[in-house]
Amino acid sequence: MLWLDMPPVSHPFQKGLLVVLMNYNDHAPPHVHVKYQNDYGSYRLEIKSRRWMQPGKQLPPKLKQLIEAWVEAHEEALLEQWQRAMQNETVEIVG
Repeated sequence: MLWLDMPPVSHPFQKGLLVVLMNYNDHAPPHVHVKYQNDYGSYRLEIKSRRWMQPGKQLPPKLKQLIEAWVEAHEEALLEQWQRAMQNETVEIVG
């Protein structure tokens, strides 16, 4: 999977430490990837349930809570972006 296949749907958090991404033509359920320490394949969060998908690594608790709260606050917009990504349409920054 290439970095270019996953455009950001968030502005950077924590001075660029975290970025929320969305993959084109990804598998269900709708979810986002979190780029943390240059790793963007290990941290995946379901948008509706806000459950972390397995297998995966654990973010530090404060960063995990930050991302979960951001996804909850932007759930509707993220689901719209998921639909766009599944149709190979341009994904936009949310929030």
